[in-house]
Amino acid sequence: MLIFFIVSSLFIILSNQTVLQAGAQFLNANEARIKAVAVKSTEPPEGAVINISVIVTPGDGRVFVSTIPYTQIDMQGSAQLAALTACDVLGLDFMKYDFFFTIEADSPIVGGPSAGGVMTVAAISALKNLSLREDVYMTGMIYPDGFIGPVGGIPYKLKAAADNGAKIFLIPKGQRVVTVEETVEEKRGPFIFISKKSKPVDLYEYGKELGVKVIEVEKIEDALLYYTNYTIAKSQQEMNLSRYSNLLLQLAERMKKDTTDLYSTVKATGASLKKADEFISKGDESYKNGYYYTATSQYFTAKIELRYLYYTHIVKNDNDLEVEFGRIENEINSTKDMLSSQKELGVESFQLFGAAQERVTLAEDYLYRARTSDDFEKSLRYLALSKERIESAKVWLSLLETIKEDIPIKSEDLQRRAQFYLSQAESMVVYASQIGGYPELIDEAEKSIDISRRQLEEGFFAGSAISAIDGITKASLSIELINVDEESLNSKISSANNSARTAIGEVEKIVTPVLPVAYLEYADTAENPVVKLSYYKLSERLAKLMLSVSRAFPESTIVKVELNYPETPTKATPTPTPTNVPDISKIKPEVPRLPEIEKYIPGFEAYLAFVLLISTAYLIRGRIRRIK
Repeated sequence: MLIFFIVSSLFIILSNQTVLQAGAQFLNANEARIKAVAVKSTEPPEGAVINISVIVTPGDGRVFVSTIPYTQIDMQGSAQLAALTACDVLGLDFMKYDFFFTIEADSPIVGGPSAGGVMTVAAISALKNLSLREDVYMTGMIYPDGFIGPVGGIPYKLKAAADNGAKIFLIPKGQRVVTVEETVEEKRGPFIFISKKSKPVDLYEYGKELGVKVIEVEKIEDALLYYTNYTIAKSQQEMNLSRYSNLLLQLAERMKKDTTDLYSTVKATGASLKKADEFISKGDESYKNGYYYTATSQYFTAKIELRYLYYTHIVKNDNDLEVEFGRIENEINSTKDMLSSQKELGVESFQLFGAAQERVTLAEDYLYRARTSDDFEKSLRYLALSKERIESAKVWLSLLETIKEDIPIKSEDLQRRAQFYLSQAESMVVYASQIGGYPELIDEAEKSIDISRRQLEEGFFAGSAISAIDGITKASLSIELINVDEESLNSKISSANNSARTAIGEVEKIVTPVLPVAYLEYADTAENPVVKLSYYKLSERLAKLMLSVSRAFPESTIVKVELNYPETPTKATPTPTPTNVPDISKIKPEVPRLPEIEKYIPGFEAYLAFVLLISTAYLIRGRIRRIK
């Protein structure tokens, strides 16, 4: 998998000289040079300064990395993520640029993502041709949403920065006080006992001793301000949610009618309808309050339960099961034939066909699981999921008649876009695995990637792109939840909400982004904070996808500001502790079987079951991962 990651997403040039010589031949190239800090592979630990340069040229979304000496894959992954994040926060299309990173260290360093923030600052500076202060240093990993994540070894890095002329040292918010291990020698008679003891270090106070001002930063925009005296000014787009009400109402009414019809059929069998009634009641409440997509999702969940009950009534043996397999297979094939017959898509129809293509592919996957299961009840549950995924595809396609005019998309452009997002998703999964992202979300990201790959092979480019975006969102979330506490989670939710609304406000000037708006509404109504975060991010990414395929990518403005240094607080900001950090590894809940999970999950896919498990862990346990 490691080899695949390197080949598919990173082109690793073997020498620094190669990149620099190439830089002299580049046209329209900008270069930024910056210093980062790391921890040497020595004992006791010692800080080291790394020289990083990045050259940005017009291109097609490739990242080249040269490291001397060789560093671990997560440093190379940091470069890929830094380039992508820099374009995201600037509102630039990543596929229009190539990035050439050169990373030089005097000695081998401990692998880790702690240079991600610095590399992102450098990439932004190169893209905007900004000058970087040489007396500012920083440590912190970069999250895909532009937030700065926690790292280890900060005292050693601070000392190395001070020794190399640093006046300002930027650290991730919440890491003012960190714990370090000290070797203690104690002599008892003729013996010397060596032990290690932990002690807290206040980095603000330690910085004062070294003549360095230590400042906490939360977002990459904050770091950019200290490096360049510039910040990113993003226009706040006003989005008009009322214009989408009729479209989402149409989805809800169609799903409600189908649910009511199936309910009447199942009720006649005498089956217990308690679970279905609960979801229908929730759907009715959401419908009454005008949350039409949320209602659609709740009716859909009720339909899965009703369909399962219906199958338990009509499917009595293996012969009956085979007959139903054949019916569903024929329905899948006919729907796929219809989708395949539509060769040319527009920006508006793209989202509807993409939603349908993805759901039909999922239906095919569930049918396969139903056929290969050796448990009769499981087969029926998978069969219900398969049937209802087909029906949900038809519901989305019902909105095609509302499109009056559209912006055409070339099939080859859409194919290339899908290939790019699939490659990015694959890279993100490997990177998340390397730095300890939540494995449950990584597993679900890999499933989305598999669905994306299958759609790409079948020519379902719209669905492939959407599934790949879903995979990126899941993999990103697996990273962003590392060491997150309640305060930072709420900050992320607020930022993601604003970003989603801004992205939708931008794209709605061109088309009607009903799919991103649907997920935005679902995030608004979700009570679980992690679910809110995931759907806001999915909404934003899909809106940006529509912007990119419509070739309208609004660029953010760089604004020069007066830099006012924050006063050092008298009370240290607490470093996340095991009581306020989510933990997956330390709890072992009795996880429901997959069919039982999926039948209760509304919306995009069943991965929210795993998000909910993460949220449960967030509420009852915590952990700290040490990240170099």
